[in-house]
Amino acid sequence: MTIPPFTARRGDRAAASAHLAGASPVIGTFPSPRGSRGTFAGTYRLERLVNQYGQTAAAGIFSGELTDGDGRHLGVGSCRHTAAAELTSEPDAFRTHLGPLDVNLLGFLVTVNEFSITVPRGLPSTTSAPEAPPVRAIDLLRQVATAADERQTRDGSD
Repeated sequence: MTIPPFTARRGDRAAASAHLAGASPVIGTFPSPRGSRGTFAGTYRLERLVNQYGQTAAAGIFSGELTDGDGRHLGVGSCRHTAAAELTSEPDAFRTHLGPLDVNLLGFLVTVNEFSITVPRGLPSTTSAPEAPPVRAIDLLRQVATAADERQTRDGSD
């Protein structure tokens, strides 16, 4: 299978990836066409949290550059991916933990290392009323953290 290289310069891609809102840097490896270990360097942008088979999952987009084991550029790829996630609430932020997981990019099965996405508290919500369903991951994270805080307060006062 031939994979045509993209014409964008590496510096331009790295700068664009670093400025994505809500993106977390990710790295991974894959078996390259020449028999060595290739590398993937890119980002994961969390779009939303979903219920997948009774478990919380993160739905988002992986994008980045694949490089052969000898440093040869193979291409830039992106794909949507949904994976099981662990949510935690911290005093100043919400954190979503993912991985390690396998992602198909440009026909290569890339094993992405474990990573976290941190969303600071205090960002404006997109919901117009308290009873409206969450439309972004940050809104769902806020609801989860609020419910956990209320449960902890209630259980601690009994």
